[in-house]
Amino acid sequence: MSNERHRLVVGVDFGTTYSGLAYIHTTDPDYKNIEVIDSWPGRGNTNHEKVPTEISYSDSGATWGYGTPPGGLRHGFFKLLLDANAAATLYDNPRLAASNPQSMESSYANIPLPAGKTAVEVTTDYLKLLYSHLMETLRQRLIRTLDNTPIQFVLTTPAIWSHEAQNATCQAARDAGFASRAGDTLTMVSEPEAAASYCLKEIYHERSDTDSPLEPGERVVICDAGGGTVDLITYTVEKVSPRFSLYEAAVGSGGKCGSVAVDRAFISFLESRIGPSFREWPARKTAPQSPLMRSFDTVKREFGTTAGTDHWRIPVGYVGDDPENGIEDGELRLTVADMKGLFEPIVKQVIALLAQQIRDSNALDSSNKISTIFLVGGFGESAYLFTEVQAWVRRQSYKIRVINPTFSWSAVVRGAVLHGIEGIVHTRKLKQHYGVVIAKKFEVGVHDEDDSFTDPYYETKYTRDNVEWLAAKGDDASNEKVISIPCGASFRQADKRIIKLSLVGCKFDNPPSSAKHWMVDTLGTVTCDVTMMPPSAFQIKRLGFFFQGKVSRASFTVDMKVRSADLELDLMHAGNSYGKAMIEY
Repeated sequence: MSNERHRLVVGVDFGTTYSGLAYIHTTDPDYKNIEVIDSWPGRGNTNHEKVPTEISYSDSGATWGYGTPPGGLRHGFFKLLLDANAAATLYDNPRLAASNPQSMESSYANIPLPAGKTAVEVTTDYLKLLYSHLMETLRQRLIRTLDNTPIQFVLTTPAIWSHEAQNATCQAARDAGFASRAGDTLTMVSEPEAAASYCLKEIYHERSDTDSPLEPGERVVICDAGGGTVDLITYTVEKVSPRFSLYEAAVGSGGKCGSVAVDRAFISFLESRIGPSFREWPARKTAPQSPLMRSFDTVKREFGTTAGTDHWRIPVGYVGDDPENGIEDGELRLTVADMKGLFEPIVKQVIALLAQQIRDSNALDSSNKISTIFLVGGFGESAYLFTEVQAWVRRQSYKIRVINPTFSWSAVVRGAVLHGIEGIVHTRKLKQHYGVVIAKKFEVGVHDEDDSFTDPYYETKYTRDNVEWLAAKGDDASNEKVISIPCGASFRQADKRIIKLSLVGCKFDNPPSSAKHWMVDTLGTVTCDVTMMPPSAFQIKRLGFFFQGKVSRASFTVDMKVRSADLELDLMHAGNSYGKAMIEY
């Protein structure tokens, strides 16, 4: 660290319901020195570790977070729309999904976007405001040095997200200004991996007097339960000194069953209690951060902590008294049984995810060394979820402790900062098979004539849409491990020296050999510009008796690295790199 230029590492946790910012100076990188930004526009002097992921548009511009006008139309949950095309899981909450999505923007019910704007554009607008506030705050705190200090931004994304959604988030952040200054950089990390960085620092340094510290060989489950998504990853502790080192023990899992699902359940509950007149309510009345939903959020946080409390009252405005449905004097009465009804379906999904993750981990290593479950994230702070997970662990006779870290809500953004200083996870598991669409020699009666073409170099008939699988689901992946894609393509003289590859994936255990099979997902198109390749990368063949033209054949590899939350692709020939391959999702 001493040889590196001093920089700031800034964690950016762009969440479904709330977002957070934190930073540290690399000159003093102890985790206790992480500064979490807790002052936000429109909030007065009250300090909150996060800001609502909400934006409101008007003729005078956009407002965001705590500064959105109480009576205006606020847009939230738009983060979920960035990955609306992702495969559904068994653990998604059906309340969040529309029954018959017509497009990406409508794949989730009740998530309105402003007229004429896509989810990516709304995300960019929100992140612009977040970036502007960050830089203003840093400028006030580092008056003389900010302009001369490079910033490494570390952006978090859900582990269950597709590469397309990860890339969309990264691109939105860049368009919003992150890493736009000379010398600034932007990297990405999955949310549970960031949380692991923070949790393990805390448990080892803060709890070693009362609990046995972690030992090599132990496994820990990070359950990052946020607003929109719940992500789980199991890590094995490889080393604890001189520095922590972890590797992923089982393929991570997750679902769209975060605390937003509890809010949605509450709105459905309201409708059932209030009756038909509820449909006449303006959308802003039940929008996130509306007075009604803020009141419910307080109850949601208290539920499970207040022994002896048998009911709560939520102001709903005057809708007419209906004692039978718990409505009197403009308030709705919520009982413990009502709250359990709202929480239980979602808590059951989280516990089902935990059960599956532990089963998967033990299937790979039967020594049953999972010692700890860390519950982090906004929903991870729920006392009811915590007690239900503890009760489930006892029923299974697992010897597992359940820990809610000190800064559970900001664990991900604190961990993103630590990841920027030094990542502790060195090996991950691939969540899907990776392959490329290749050509094979055409066989009459086996291949479809419509898929055939003639290669000008070999003057041979080939067929498209065959998959060569290069890496398997569950394989180890790291920042160093390369998935090598052998490539070859023929060019006539007039052709541009650009090759396009179709990168595909499959989340099922046995991937099919045809790219047309429904189990195969097209991940994106990889564009390789081989103009800079040396002459040794090309074989040349003259065409015709009078050498009227020639065809060249390029041979090279694309080296792909699957990192924590993105893909890196290098064009390689004879062990040397000739630039990056671009992927279009």
